[in-house]
Amino acid sequence: MTDTGKYGSALFKLAEECGVTDEVLADIHTLRAVLNSEPSYTRLLDTPTLKKAERTALVGEAIGSLNLYLVNTVKLLAEKRLAYTLPTVLDVFVDEYDASRGIERIEAISAVALSGEQLARLTERLEKITGKTVIIRNTVDADILGGIKLRYCGVQLDGSVKTRLDSLEKKLKNILI
Repeated sequence: MTDTGKYGSALFKLAEECGVTDEVLADIHTLRAVLNSEPSYTRLLDTPTLKKAERTALVGEAIGSLNLYLVNTVKLLAEKRLAYTLPTVLDVFVDEYDASRGIERIEAISAVALSGEQLARLTERLEKITGKTVIIRNTVDADILGGIKLRYCGVQLDGSVKTRLDSLEKKLKNILI
């Protein structure tokens, strides 16, 4: 774990001790939405011309309504001009949350959006395989033509039509006539 990842781990442990882990997780999703809509926000918090007090005041104004432990973590990062590491800190928290609750987040990449029934069947099969509660995020990528790619735990399982066609093309190129 990186040094900055330790902030996420400490936030998780504190939230667990205080029984507010689910609240912090929900607020992390809110904070991520804010950061995605305003990507320059973390750069602003790391600006050397702003004094510590100004940086922490900006955090309080922007996200002061979120969980106190999360707000204080962001303020600490801003004080140390480490706001750029915030996405990593949040990822570490979510990873530890998932590990503690037996959750596996899986990205399913398909040429068209999967239906609710397809997602339910895929979730059921993956839960049997992994032995964990599975949360699937479906991403659409028309370039794969058909089939599905699954990404989880640093592994990619590729059952896409494009990959199969590319493999067939390589085999055909190697055939001598």
